[in-house]
Amino acid sequence: MGCDIHLMVEVKDRKTNQWTEYDVADGAIKFIGRNYNLFGILANVRNGFGFAHIDTGDAFIPISNPRGVPKDASKSYLSFVEDWGTDGHSHSFLNLDELQNFDWHGQKNKHRGFLSQEDYAEYKRTGEIFGCATDIIGFYIRKISNKEMEAIINNKVIPDTKLSYYTPVEWEESYYESTAGFVDNVIPALEKIATDCSCTNEEVRIVFFFDN
Repeated sequence: MGCDIHLMVEVKDRKTNQWTEYDVADGAIKFIGRNYNLFGILANVRNGFGFAHIDTGDAFIPISNPRGVPKDASKSYLSFVEDWGTDGHSHSFLNLDELQNFDWHGQKNKHRGFLSQEDYAEYKRTGEIFGCATDIIGFYIRKISNKEMEAIINNKVIPDTKLSYYTPVEWEESYYESTAGFVDNVIPALEKIATDCSCTNEEVRIVFFFDN
């Protein structure tokens, strides 16, 4: 089964010392999407593996392991959590300061997957990886070594046209590259909220959990 994130933004009211939900209009925050790399970084969720524990690469160093539902969470968030009940897991929260100061660019991670014959040929030509599958199975699927795949794409071996060939690949990316725009879109959106609300970076946070 897939895993998704459910997230809310909270800001702290200095007068009441209470956290309140911030009504987010920015789509970058509301619709982060399913990115297991990001989930691993935010809370050590699906870290290095996908559905059925399929290997997707080395585990990321997370900002934090799940911290639970904050005791001072807003009423809106507590109600949200209650509605999901046991279907929600790995509850946590991170403030803007923590997100800003995390080493997104300096840290790197190795990813693993499988490329089709066509995508592997493009990878060898350009050095860019597109269309990588975490795993692939099927009656007409054949997983072969890089050496065997190179023999096919270099016309040294005639492949069986009834079969689809895939080969394993491993590549390295920075945490920044692995998180599909989170740093460029979500963090600036949170910074704008801090500015609009005259809050410090410690007074703006994301509270979140995951489902399966």
